[in-house]
Amino acid sequence: MFFKVKNYATMQTALEKLCEYLAEMGISEEQIFDSKLIACELLGNVLKYTDGESGLHGEIKDGFIGLKIISERYFALPETIVCSDVLCEHGRGLYLTSKLCDGRITSDEEGISVLLKIEK
Repeated sequence: MFFKVKNYATMQTALEKLCEYLAEMGISEEQIFDSKLIACELLGNVLKYTDGESGLHGEIKDGFIGLKIISERYFALPETIVCSDVLCEHGRGLYLTSKLCDGRITSDEEGISVLLKIEK
């Protein structure tokens, strides 16, 4: 599934559709919440720091939920993802994402990709 995200309203719609898709695929409510949290954090960053469209691609493959946040701007991941304070405005989203994905987070010229292991 793929959704274009132009603003916060379309982001909300994309997140709802992501949750519906994951529920149809039999994913647990806890993992649906984690997926929505990650997508919200990363899409929110794209909307905050760029003027262009972004996109949300989601799929189930090989025991993982795969999410890719597509951006016109390249976001390089830091070598080490840390968060010095829970109230910190910079890096908290990547830190949460990294922890929920057990570090399975990468970036390339298209955007940021994450993998969440599906718990049975």
